[in-house]
Amino acid sequence: MKPNQFDIFEDQKLQRAFEENTTLMRLPEGAILMNAGETIRFIPLVKSGCIRVLRQNEDGNETFLYHIMPGETCAMSLTCCNGNALSEVKALAEEDTELFAIPSQNMEDWQQYKEWRNFMALTYKNRFERLLQTIDDLAFQNMDERLWKYLLARSNAKGSKILQVNHEEIGQELNIQRESATRLLKKLKDAGYIETSRGQVTLLKSN
Repeated sequence: MKPNQFDIFEDQKLQRAFEENTTLMRLPEGAILMNAGETIRFIPLVKSGCIRVLRQNEDGNETFLYHIMPGETCAMSLTCCNGNALSEVKALAEEDTELFAIPSQNMEDWQQYKEWRNFMALTYKNRFERLLQTIDDLAFQNMDERLWKYLLARSNAKGSKILQVNHEEIGQELNIQRESATRLLKKLKDAGYIETSRGQVTLLKSN
């Protein structure tokens, strides 16, 4: 197997073009892949690990959106590359992650392949559904429900019940005050959903 080979495409011409043009990147846990306002020069396709995507405004406030899991790419980067726009999200490694960097120009070149077009369409569909769910969460869920769902999402993405995360980070990614995050974590702890220690949250339930 070649160092950058990832057998995701059945079309051999597309697979060969993928292997010849992509670069394998390795990101340690917590490393930032991109920030809001930056030019997107490549499309990330996750091989292992996962990427956490946050909406970030001009004031630096953030809201967690979704994870990019193995075999998936980022619809936001596809959209920005297609329109030569700047990134509107922040993306960082949830854990040690390997990904393939697809040069932005290949996005248009590979439109000749039906499998690539189908892959892009499925990516847009999945991300749209997740974004709708995020909107529903913001509109209809209480903050303690949003916090629990956020912790579950990060736990499921990492495949671990133990999260190395502090109150400040939680508050920032849910766009709430640190004190509010502390209060909500205590509420979940009192209800038997989690255990907390310095810089760590352990989930005691799976749903």
